[in-house]
Parts: sequence; structure tokens; C-alpha cells
Amino acid sequence: MDGERPILLVGLTIIERNGEFLLIQESKPACRNKWFLPGGRALPHESIAQAAERETQEESGIRVELTGLLYVDQRIGSPKDEGAGRIRFVFLGKPAGGALKQTEDGHSIRAAWFSEEEIGRLDLRSPFVRKALDIYHKDPAIIPMTKVHALTPADLALERP
Repeated sequence: MDGERPILLVGLTIIERNGEFLLIQESKPACRNKWFLPGGRALPHESIAQAAERETQEESGIRVELTGLLYVDQRIGSPKDEGAGRIRFVFLGKPAGGALKQTEDGHSIRAAWFSEEEIGRLDLRSPFVRKALDIYHKDPAIIPMTKVHALTPADLALERP
């Protein structure tokens, strides 16, 4: 199908510790110095949960144990625009080790813990940070990680006619 772009799969993570939330400061030129939830695109060989775990550690220095899936949204791409479609998964997690990143690289500038009051004063990459935290507080129902699955080649073989 000429002209079609693949759909990007993005995994983000909300991590709360003692009333503070983990955010990363972006290093990409388009959103440099702005703050956002840790996470990013899935690579072809990994599940969306693995992508969220990997990206969280790369961007923040903190290893995460995912505890559930909070939210999913989809951006539908258009043949007329430059943007590809995207499905974004927002996981909840708890810190599982590591140390806050303080050295800039291609993933981020640094990471820090912020109270919600402090987040309200930050230069955020997107209003989605506030929306995700509002969802987290208003509707804490989540899908537990035991219900989030990536199909293996063996699973796929059983599904084929």
C-alpha cells in the first residue's frame, strides 16, 4: 500500500513515589527542555510493556516494575498530513532501582521527581501530562499486567488456520 506509514506504538509510564511523579526533561530539538512522562516508541522486537520499561530506564535512569495499564489512546494519521498514526499506552509502575539521570544524552537531559503543584509550574511538552495525571486520580481502575500479553511465535502459530 503505497504512501501508508506504519502505526507507531508508544509506551509511557506514570510512576508515583511519596506523592511525587517522575518526569523527564526532553533533549529532542522539537521539544528541548520541556518535561514529559518517561517512555517512547516500541522497537520491532519488543512488546509495548518492554518498550515502556526500556524507555523509562533510558530516559530517567530509574528501573520500573509495571503494575498495570491505565489508558490507551490512538492518533489516526491522514494521507494529507505528515504524521503517522500512533497508539499510546500509559502504564502505571513503581520504582525498582536505579538512580535519577542527570547527564544529557540522545534520550533526555535529566529526570526528576515533582509534586503535582510543581508540575503545574513546569514547561510541559504537552497538556497530556496533566490529562494522564487527572485520569490516574479520577479513575484508578487499571488493567493488571497479568491481563496484558504479547503473542509469541508459538501463540501466533496456533492462531493461523
